Amino acid sequence: MLYHDAGLAWLHFIFAFVLVGALVAELFILRLPVDGPVAKLLLRVDLFYGAASVLIILAGVSRVLWGAKGWDYYSEQPFFWAKMGAFLLIGALSALPTRTFMRWKRAADADATFIAPEAEVKRMRSCVMWETHLLALLLLFASFMARAIGS
Repeated sequence: MLYHDAGLAWLHFIFAFVLVGALVAELFILRLPVDGPVAKLLLRVDLFYGAASVLIILAGVSRVLWGAKGWDYYSEQPFFWAKMGAFLLIGALSALPTRTFMRWKRAADADATFIAPEAEVKRMRSCVMWETHLLALLLLFASFMARAIGS
């Protein structure tokens, strides 16, 4: 059981690092002028972000159902629910950049001279920055949860 639980934790961490890497990549890319190739790159990076999100959920559910602590531990842990709330908020917030990146790519496909409006790029950068800040809060909740603080 110990190796099984460690393996599930490892997968959860790997997918979390991919997610963070994708968000940081988006932040750096959003410093560039967003033309056609950059819009396509943003959408590709956002695909990694989305895939990592789904894999984190699957790994997390696996830990809750089949990990060493089990559902009884997590269901009564207030910081587990705070972590879930933060993850849900991050996911909801991430819909705006994803939809915008898709729109930019469609516009770039239709017009070879496409350049995203600077104000819109700044707004998307701010949105992604909020996601990274909320991730830091999520990690605080995770560390409290793992130590049974609040139980």
